[in-house]
Amino acid sequence: MRTNYRTNSGVRFQMLSEDQLEELFSGVLHVLENIGLEVKHEKAREILKEGGAWVKGDLVRLPSYMVKDALAKAPRSFTIHARDGNRDNDIHIGPGRAHFGPGPTCPNFIDIETMERRPYMRSDTPLVAKVVDSLPNIDFCESLGSISDVPYDLSALYEFAEMFRQTTKPIVAWSFDYYDSNAIHQIAVAEAGGQEAFELRPNYIHYCEPLSPLISTTDALNKLVFAAEKRIPLIFTPCPLAGGTAPITAAGIITQAAAESWMGLTIAQLIQPGNPFIMGGVLSVMDMSDMILSYGAPELPLIMAGLTELAHYVGLPLWQTGGCTDSKTFDEQAISEGSLSVFFSALSGGDLCHDVGYTESAMTGSVFQLAAMDEAIGYARRITRGIEVNEDTLAVEVINRVGPNGHYLKDEHTRRYYKSEFWLPNLCDRQSYETWELMGKTTFKDRTVARVQDILATHEAVPLSPKTEKVIEEVLAAAEEWAKSQ
Repeated sequence: MRTNYRTNSGVRFQMLSEDQLEELFSGVLHVLENIGLEVKHEKAREILKEGGAWVKGDLVRLPSYMVKDALAKAPRSFTIHARDGNRDNDIHIGPGRAHFGPGPTCPNFIDIETMERRPYMRSDTPLVAKVVDSLPNIDFCESLGSISDVPYDLSALYEFAEMFRQTTKPIVAWSFDYYDSNAIHQIAVAEAGGQEAFELRPNYIHYCEPLSPLISTTDALNKLVFAAEKRIPLIFTPCPLAGGTAPITAAGIITQAAAESWMGLTIAQLIQPGNPFIMGGVLSVMDMSDMILSYGAPELPLIMAGLTELAHYVGLPLWQTGGCTDSKTFDEQAISEGSLSVFFSALSGGDLCHDVGYTESAMTGSVFQLAAMDEAIGYARRITRGIEVNEDTLAVEVINRVGPNGHYLKDEHTRRYYKSEFWLPNLCDRQSYETWELMGKTTFKDRTVARVQDILATHEAVPLSPKTEKVIEEVLAAAEEWAKSQ
């Protein structure tokens, strides 16, 4: 019998000490209590004032006890469910779990046929969702773009409807305001079987984004209030830019981003205590030579790792970033930047790692980058899974059985473990030179393009119920009429 035996469940790193995390935590509380944020939402200000906040005009300051109370109420662990009930596609948010998926709102898209950059169209959304549904290491769906050929105010609604049809995996939805938030929710609730059923098994997460520096906008809070009232799991994520809309130092941007997100947390928990809340922050640097948000900079995964550790320190899951690049094309830069950021996200344990498939500094979505990063995520997951040490994996009896000058190929132990111990690539090549030559001397890019094309030609998602399809038709028709009246 062993006592006081300690194990590590996987490979993770810790960048910040407990003392540093406590200092960051204190800094965030100081910003919220002594500097405050502008809250551009009358109902939210009233809710905060009733909860004990100091309100003067739009400026709201939060006593530390309010923030700590909100942190205590928000759950660290919860589940987002696959719409068809397949538990293999559920997302279990909790310590030690990192999940990956694309991002939304890129204005451009890499065309599937021509590989050229062009505006993102409605017809692209089901293609992205189908690829997401097929890739084993992509856990949730976003559209990789913002539809340009439908009424602007309805693009998020159309994206959700098209994604919902083509993937059973959980969706992270965004919206413009209350109208499309409500329309999206009608679709999700119809498939779930009603509001109560949805609350028990939510099948999507709602994304809200405040404005840096230190502004909770009307639109962001309209969506947050709606999500909290409907018990929809939500993300509240600022997008500060170091040196532009946030302090240039890593500790400074982390402090500001956390303050911006925790204002939303406090509002949400006052409305609906215990509602799932994912702390956000898409943090990167302003490239001072080109004045862009750099998605391939090493500072992005570094700062995101720091924010992740702060989130976990206070008991919140985090909206991470990974698998993205500044490259304009599917090349070596795209693979190296994307793979490194994926690995860093996996090592830091970000709960939902989005923007996989982003290229050109978040201006262009690419399913080819997405498919390539699926390979990188699988690679990273095998490393972060770590090494299991027990009597069976030590294999002392196996070593004795095979003995000197033997081999393990036919041993039962090998047959039992080889599929789980070894990571088997889908795109990386391990063949001999001669076999690779016979197979056409394909490159990683060639194999990635072929895989995407095969998925789009053969993969079929589990269809929606006829009732949900009818709700989608009705919701979209009503939305078109609403858009005409605006």
